[in-house]
Amino acid sequence: MPDISPATAASEWRAHWTVVLAAAAGVSLSAISVSSLGVMMEPLEQEFGWSRTQISLGTSLVSFMAVLLATFVGLAIDRLGARFVGIVAATLMCSGVALMSAVAGELWQWWSLWLIVGLAASAMPTVWLTPISSLFQSGRGLAVAIALSGSGISTSLVPIVANQLLANYGWRGAYLGLGAIWAAVTLPLIVLFFRGSARPQPATGQAAATTEPSAPLPGLTAREGFTSPKFYKLALAAFLSMSAGVALILNLVPVLRYTGLTPASAAAVAGVIGLATITGRIAGGWLIDRMSAGTIAAMSSAGAIALPALLLIAPGSVAAATAGVAIYGLLGGAKVPAVAYLASRHFGARAFGTLYGATNTAIALGVGLGPLAANYVYDLTKSYTPVMWTAVPFLAMAALLYLSLGPYPDFARQEAAA
Repeated sequence: MPDISPATAASEWRAHWTVVLAAAAGVSLSAISVSSLGVMMEPLEQEFGWSRTQISLGTSLVSFMAVLLATFVGLAIDRLGARFVGIVAATLMCSGVALMSAVAGELWQWWSLWLIVGLAASAMPTVWLTPISSLFQSGRGLAVAIALSGSGISTSLVPIVANQLLANYGWRGAYLGLGAIWAAVTLPLIVLFFRGSARPQPATGQAAATTEPSAPLPGLTAREGFTSPKFYKLALAAFLSMSAGVALILNLVPVLRYTGLTPASAAAVAGVIGLATITGRIAGGWLIDRMSAGTIAAMSSAGAIALPALLLIAPGSVAAATAGVAIYGLLGGAKVPAVAYLASRHFGARAFGTLYGATNTAIALGVGLGPLAANYVYDLTKSYTPVMWTAVPFLAMAALLYLSLGPYPDFARQEAAA
């Protein structure tokens, strides 16, 4: 029987680091449109007279497009390959952002372009993580984390670049410049280095003797995955933790202002989230390769309760708010790669695109509904207190669901035994 033991993390990185680099570049695209909107909001409002609700509805359209299409795009990734779908999605994203410069004042034009962005976003991050789930075994956690860090890097850079472009070329030039800059950086990396899934090779030099071109990748089929209780546990946990967290984070400055912080203090505290998230993502990826991702996801969700708890216990305290945001960023950064890793280990590589795409539907639903629900509650009550209290049981239930997933199945040994 051939040796099916996995390669070392070091050998995986030597062979496939360029795939991770290209995947991180692809993930960075997912943050362009949303991260630039805050910079563009005022000039759009001034030029066209649109309300901020009308302008920001575009971001909700992106989330709801992902809800509708993520599973089908995941199926397309499994059928057509991650490379093809990734190039199409990257091209659509850069084009959609650049074309926002051509809006002539009709809201339908603005929303239509967000639908294009949403079509591209529905493939992300599934398309970038699919090859990593099969190319990396021992070092998969860190590889997933570094790839997903592309969004954190982009979130930090986009507002700065957009603001500079806006000051020099106006909002139209800024959108055109953002699309062009990210296309110039990311598309060559994706075209040159991004490769689709491949069946993991043995650790020893037996590739020629064990090559089976027609053999399926290890893991569950789509049918098996959709009938597995673990799929629904993971999807529900991701929805609960994401909707609760994003409801606070995407409204962080207004929430901090409501608790009593000044505008300057609220902005400064909110700035902590970017660096904390990137740090947590890398650290979480390193830990995932050394301990259970289910435990890490559970600890991240439970620990994230610190944010609403500290804001409720010490309203108006800059120190408490900073601590809560920093803790949430560090733990939330670790949770995102943990969820992707859990999907890859519990579902396997055979239908990863379809099954993780479906899981990503739950995440997108949480991202879309959480902030809307929070703002609706505020409109009714003029208070964010109910939102903070609701986040506590949501995060606690998510932690219990992550723990309930149990140990990873060993698909390679099951296949060898069969």
